Amino acid sequence: METQNITLLSFKIQDDLFAVDALQVDHILELPPNITAVPNTPHYMKGIINLHGNIIPVADMRLIMDKEVQDKRSDASIIVLNPSNIQDARIGILVDVVEEVIETKKEALKETITEGKKGLIEHFEGTLVFNEDFVHVINIAHLCEIIEK
Repeated sequence: METQNITLLSFKIQDDLFAVDALQVDHILELPPNITAVPNTPHYMKGIINLHGNIIPVADMRLIMDKEVQDKRSDASIIVLNPSNIQDARIGILVDVVEEVIETKKEALKETITEGKKGLIEHFEGTLVFNEDFVHVINIAHLCEIIEK
């Protein structure tokens, strides 16, 4: 049986490490000076940004993960995800720090054990141990469903 390699982009939210499928990442952006707020959106939506003439909605992962909000985040970045390779389907997630790209085997992912939900995220792709840290791999399709609600 052939082992399948996966490539992940890891990032921090407070002290927790998370990752997403790196093949579904379009851009990694520095936090712009302003994100345009949009009225009547869920509390975790920061607003929208203009990326090369395209409007990208941005969700704050701290709020999605039910973490304490900080106004000053010096290393904050926006990861632009494109889960379906359609330009109009891109979304941005605001994270505290983009860490690194992780190359691993799919078999390294183990079932994520959580007590109930972790914020609004109900399930993960799995958890792996990388450099002695636990990395929870976020299911991008599930994340997009949450953001698009």
